[in-house]
Amino acid sequence: MKLQKIILLIFISLNFVYANKLIMGYRENERQPLIGNIYDNNGLYLELYSLAAKRIGYDLEVVRKPKKRILLEMKQGKIDFYPGFTFTHPRTKYSYFMENGLPGGDVGISLKDFPDINSLDDLSGRKVLVAAGGPTEARLSDLEHIKLHRVPRLSIEKAFNLIKLKRDDFYVYNKASIDFYIKVNNIDYLKVHDKCCGGYKPMYLGFSINSDKFSYIKNPNFDRSQEITRNNLPIKIDTNSVAYKFQKALEKMKNEGITDKLYKKYYN
Repeated sequence: MKLQKIILLIFISLNFVYANKLIMGYRENERQPLIGNIYDNNGLYLELYSLAAKRIGYDLEVVRKPKKRILLEMKQGKIDFYPGFTFTHPRTKYSYFMENGLPGGDVGISLKDFPDINSLDDLSGRKVLVAAGGPTEARLSDLEHIKLHRVPRLSIEKAFNLIKLKRDDFYVYNKASIDFYIKVNNIDYLKVHDKCCGGYKPMYLGFSINSDKFSYIKNPNFDRSQEITRNNLPIKIDTNSVAYKFQKALEKMKNEGITDKLYKKYYN
């Protein structure tokens, strides 16, 4: 009888440990200073989300796999969230988007002698480099006036080299990541186009709607006659869910200035 009680206590303890973990999934290649390579999870993401998880009584676990596998496991609810997730209509089928408090928005890069690009319409006939399967590809694929060069597992380093070698004319990516890479590597042969791609936007994380830490109700304000946007979704996050508490923790950290301090720690 005593042995059975011990086994039961161990089982309960293991389940408690498992239940109090938030699982963040990320692709295998690095994105400095947000996260290192597959063997190094250190960076802004780890510090930001570990702190937010701790505030609601959870530990953060990081899983690194190819992005397609990560997204599949998000759809299955095995991975709780992806730390930086661009909003697209198809992704709302398995992901709920919440602001993480970090600044977002894309810019473009080109060689210095390239004309100024103030909108994507200015890229007519140009060869634009994108990561295969990424949100930028989805965003630009309907623009018939540009030529897309799709590259799998595209890193910033590889993108910069392709532009330098004139294999491509233009590359669109997150402003903070591009600014950081230019600063760290003292790059002076490229031009940054700040006005090309919509300017500053909030940065989102994608939380799996099939995670056991997420629950939702129907959104009474959803307008079926309008397109799906971040502010017009058929579902509304349940305020009793772990995901909601996580969202509020991130919001509070931003309001307290903690998120901004972390950002400056890694980018300034």
